[in-house]
Amino acid sequence: MKRIAFVKDNTKLWTVWAPIFEQKGYNVVLLNTFSKTDQDRLLTEHWDAFIWRAKHDPWIKNLAKRFLSFFDIQQKIKTFPSFHDYLHYDDKITQYYILKSKSIPTPETYIYFDKNEAFQFLESANFPVVYKASSGSGSGNVGLIKSKLQGKIFIQKAFGKGVKAFFREEPIHRYCYFQEFLRGNKGDYKIVCFGDRRITGFIRIKGEEEKDLSLPRDKHYKYDIPIDLLEFVSSVHRKLGSLPVMSYDILKNNEGEWVVTELGVIFGDINNWHYYTDSKIYERNSEGIFTELEKSELSNDELFIELLLKKWGWVD
Repeated sequence: MKRIAFVKDNTKLWTVWAPIFEQKGYNVVLLNTFSKTDQDRLLTEHWDAFIWRAKHDPWIKNLAKRFLSFFDIQQKIKTFPSFHDYLHYDDKITQYYILKSKSIPTPETYIYFDKNEAFQFLESANFPVVYKASSGSGSGNVGLIKSKLQGKIFIQKAFGKGVKAFFREEPIHRYCYFQEFLRGNKGDYKIVCFGDRRITGFIRIKGEEEKDLSLPRDKHYKYDIPIDLLEFVSSVHRKLGSLPVMSYDILKNNEGEWVVTELGVIFGDINNWHYYTDSKIYERNSEGIFTELEKSELSNDELFIELLLKKWGWVD
């Protein structure tokens, strides 16, 4: 029986996925990677696979990269995510490099590691300009620069003491990440692809209604996905290798074309997982056209695990 080392991560998705693996006959061992005892077990016992759905907190992410590198690269043991796919997780700079190299549409982006080049950018910039931290999430990592003067102050700080971000361990320091301001989007789409078989997702509505905290959060989520967006994301996912799972954040640029703003092999947690499980499911019909499935034999989680096992070569 194959043994899977499954990390009890803080997203708590192991409570959903571990039972599915066990039902398929795999021996799942739940471990805490921050425990010295469990670390010793990981290094001394035999494992056939290692799963750690580690989110973006720096102290978690940094240890996860070490273990994924160790098992995937050094030990040649199956992992989820793969070290290759996790390396660009929560790293907007690396994600931009990947998207650009694959000719995948993304907002106009300007990344500088030289202060003088960043200052030069301001001379021709079309304000307002968005600035972002390369890692982390939340409003503390994104802001608007509305004038050349604001831009100069920001650049001076970024290449000086640094600009505070969501995680104090990861300030905007010695680089600037600027992006064109995209107008007219009522929200951003969070789209999830499962291999080349299924797409699901929703739009996160932005606007004045979000300021009313008495409204249920579900009011800000809508589940219809335009057909042209399904086709766009499908083509993006194919360019990236039709992985068992990948999420994409999508907006329209100022010309009305779809663009990818971010991607990630890790997304969501047990507290918001219902947004993904409640989403409409789209698959191609016999004519190759995306249609909504009223019923599916496999849940999204079951399909993901089936696709992962196929990728690992454990099932046909």
